[in-house]
Amino acid sequence: MKKKQIKSFLLFYIALFSMVKVLEMLWTQKHKPRKLAEVAGNEPAKEEVKKWALDWERNKVQKPLLLWGPTGIGKTALVEALALEVGWDLIETNASDLRDAETIQKLYGLSSASKGLFGEKRLILIDEIDSAFDRGEIPAITKILKESGQPVIIIANDVWSQKLAGLRTSCKLIEMKGVNARTVTDVLQKIAVKEKNSECGFAAEIAKNNKGDLRGAINDLQACVVGAVEGNVVPSARDREESVFEAVRHVLKTMIYGEAVKAADNLDEDLETFIKWLEENIPAEYEKSEEIAEAFDWLSRGDVFRGRIYRRQYYDLLLYVRALSLAGVALSKKETYRKFTPYKFPSIIRELGASKKNRGLLDSIASKVGSKTHVSKKDAKEVALPFMPLSKAAKEYYGLDDEETAFIKELFKS
Repeated sequence: MKKKQIKSFLLFYIALFSMVKVLEMLWTQKHKPRKLAEVAGNEPAKEEVKKWALDWERNKVQKPLLLWGPTGIGKTALVEALALEVGWDLIETNASDLRDAETIQKLYGLSSASKGLFGEKRLILIDEIDSAFDRGEIPAITKILKESGQPVIIIANDVWSQKLAGLRTSCKLIEMKGVNARTVTDVLQKIAVKEKNSECGFAAEIAKNNKGDLRGAINDLQACVVGAVEGNVVPSARDREESVFEAVRHVLKTMIYGEAVKAADNLDEDLETFIKWLEENIPAEYEKSEEIAEAFDWLSRGDVFRGRIYRRQYYDLLLYVRALSLAGVALSKKETYRKFTPYKFPSIIRELGASKKNRGLLDSIASKVGSKTHVSKKDAKEVALPFMPLSKAAKEYYGLDDEETAFIKELFKS
């Protein structure tokens, strides 16, 4: 298949996704709760949040809430439902694009000090604080929370992360737990009826396999009902642990668009991590320089959409990431290579995971370099550090000590 044909093929699919976006809306968005009573499970947490909101309505200033618990259990959905129910403006961000204390101060300082256009309260939602913010940014957020004149809710998966120690004392902690299987089953059956699929007979099995992850269960239900999983076979717990090596092989060996796009569906790895596996192994599989260049070009296009997802929190764009990053890589080759390739674990992940001490040291270095170069900590690790000069002037400029300088030299000595 020629390059022009590949590009036309992918662009056609992207256009097709755009045309049917409304019809193909993710059910997690289409059927999300619009009031607290519709939020599945976690009754004690819902009662505490409701009482907290009523106190704000009586003009009793309350501590910010820190909702925490595993992913997919409805933390963000609960906050959005609360805002709709009490009529508050919702200012929502995970602030992954905010990299310095001054910018954070400007945004949240403005939001927390002023009311809405008609005097209504503004509910400030800070999502994924344990992953979106660096250790150095937390004190600035903590200071703003203490001065806030508006209700603030913070969401975290790991509330006991060391970098959140100072923040925990400034918030009221509310734990949310995984939704029990019976409740998940009820939700899935109601959604199936709304989608005119009342004959759905595998809701209970989906609920059992997802182990409290309501969002994952709804995604699996949609996949089964609309036929994304052939024959309406329910994804099993075993299927979810499919070897990442097999998934890499599917992408790099196939020439079929649909197979490439679905290659990562049953993995326990997230899509971003899987893409790092592809980055590592493309040069080992593809032998022609133009094919390797074409594959990385498609990965870069997919990365544009990943950036938009982080900034806008609009996860429907994952359709484009999959089409560009997975199918783009698969169709970059002119023909399938009939050879055995020993695929490798991503070197960047191996280096970052060498030890807890090294990870902490690397985070510290990336924060310093990122603040000076005005890039995210992630970009500092992957783009700036490997090529950074380690002269005396550079050490002083970035504020690096001897241990940090030695660590960079060892990590990127090649």
